[in-house]
Amino acid sequence: MISNVGGSGDVKAVWIRGSRSRTWSPIHRNWGANWQSSIDLRNQRLSFRLSLVDGKTLEFLNVVPSSWRFGQTFSSLNQFS
Repeated sequence: MISNVGGSGDVKAVWIRGSRSRTWSPIHRNWGANWQSSIDLRNQRLSFRLSLVDGKTLEFLNVVPSSWRFGQTFSSLNQFS
């Protein structure tokens, strides 16, 4: 689930990258703020790239450690301005 708590704009698109990959892969909105990917990213640090409807894009690098498990919550100090 991705939440945009600053109100900078609605999330338009999201990409994910595991620590063993050099490329960003799009993930797709499942419902509401829930996004999903069919890529196996277990045991990898996770980075995200978010694009807002206002055109702003920001990368959140290695915000999730490789020891992550389903159901955990992570946050970043990196914010849209």
